[in-house]
Amino acid sequence: MSQVLTVLLVGLDEAAGAELAEDEGFSAQATEDLVEGLDRVLAPDAVVISLDGRTPLETLGRIHVRAPEAAVIVVTDPSHESDGAVALHAGAEDHLVLGTIPLGLLPRAIRYAVGQRRLHRELATTDEVTGLPNLRGFAAFGEHHLRMANRAKAPVVFLFVRLDGYADVLSSEGPAAAGDLAREAADVLLDAVRDSDLPARLADDTFCVLLTGDAAGAETLVLSRLVEAIASHEARRTDPRELSLSVGSSLYDPEHPATLEQILESAGRRLAEQTTRRPDSP
Repeated sequence: MSQVLTVLLVGLDEAAGAELAEDEGFSAQATEDLVEGLDRVLAPDAVVISLDGRTPLETLGRIHVRAPEAAVIVVTDPSHESDGAVALHAGAEDHLVLGTIPLGLLPRAIRYAVGQRRLHRELATTDEVTGLPNLRGFAAFGEHHLRMANRAKAPVVFLFVRLDGYADVLSSEGPAAAGDLAREAADVLLDAVRDSDLPARLADDTFCVLLTGDAAGAETLVLSRLVEAIASHEARRTDPRELSLSVGSSLYDPEHPATLEQILESAGRRLAEQTTRRPDSP
């Protein structure tokens, strides 16, 4: 049985919702207000939105922040087709023009857009929320550094950072608040690492930094800078929520080789088990 796709329809006429309602492959909800709709449907597979009176860039930005995994199809009237082009450049998967949408096209367009969105995310090398490399992007650099470490017989340090409380924020406040928290953690991490280090977001609540240079001194230096960056961030923030990070590290020794996958899996397991050794702990 094929998966039922959750679709949020924004500003569209009743005919669009009726067409999807007749298709067992969709669960569609209609709204006139984008923010209200995204509050009600937290993780839609697709958002189909009329750009009538809405700014394309701002609209796409709001959708991507609140529903980063959703495929977006914009609909314009013939006199505003240029807004559709702008939306496509901003990351929309498709653009439909009122008056040229034959019966049966919308369901096919949604399925195709969702497929394209999922493929794009699978092939992407950058995390859309923080702008850091994702696991796919990090893996290429990490494996390259391991090969260089094997040739030079030099160890490599991986620093792992867990964003505590991410799942709680996601469930209680939604994807937008969780995304804000992830961006805060990324900003702190970028303040702490050196220009030569490679930070990445490997999972929703997990970051990794490949430390280059002297393995013996790099970890201590970055940990010290991370403590300072957290203190500076907390001093500036107005939000009562505390940014809490747990930290662990893994040393790759060429004398005892391991694959990058093994290193990440082992470190992630240890980090999940530990509840102490935060960078601001004594």
